[in-house]
Amino acid sequence: MLSMSFIKDNYYMIIYAVTLFISLTTYKKYYDTALKYFPIIIAYTFFNEVLGYLVRTYDEISFFQNVKYSNFNDVIYNIYAIIFFCFFYFVYRQLIHNRSYKKWIIISAIISLLAYLISTIFQNPLETNLYYALAISSWLLVFCVILYFKDKVQQQEDLIQKHNLMFWVSIALIIFYSVFPVIYVIGYTDYDTWTKYELRSVLRVLIVIMYSLFIFGFIKGRRLAFR
Repeated sequence: MLSMSFIKDNYYMIIYAVTLFISLTTYKKYYDTALKYFPIIIAYTFFNEVLGYLVRTYDEISFFQNVKYSNFNDVIYNIYAIIFFCFFYFVYRQLIHNRSYKKWIIISAIISLLAYLISTIFQNPLETNLYYALAISSWLLVFCVILYFKDKVQQQEDLIQKHNLMFWVSIALIIFYSVFPVIYVIGYTDYDTWTKYELRSVLRVLIVIMYSLFIFGFIKGRRLAFR
């Protein structure tokens, strides 16, 4: 049975599990859309966080034999981030009609991958999170979301589509990834500010907001409204 201290410190993991459950129970609404693999990404997020917690907390669970690195879990987050961003770049490229926007999304994906590649020259991805590459990739994702909404305007569609799952996913992503990179970089480069303003708590609240919007989208979304 989970202890109250674990739930208090890791409450955001619960919303991952709840979101995964709802994404599966409502899967028939979007099983043949660009988000058909979204439950896999949510499941990956949840189990990645659980694994990260276990490696961080228990010395006997580690990716490295060297005791010095026994609690290092950044490598799994670096791999996760690349997969997560590439998934959404691919999704938005599928949904957008404007050919120029599609090319910009491809360029964004290439820049994101290059950012991670270049970061490995200056940072060891086994020892630390590649936070600068993550920041660049986050803002590129926001850029893709903006292109998605601009494409809606060009297609003369309503920007607010409350029954379109992709609308809620896009709102969630743009809210979270507009702010998340700033908080994350501060956490790695200015720990005093990170602790002074309790930015860890702010980050977790943002996670809850993002996944709550995902849940709302799964529940509110209608199959024919997806586009």
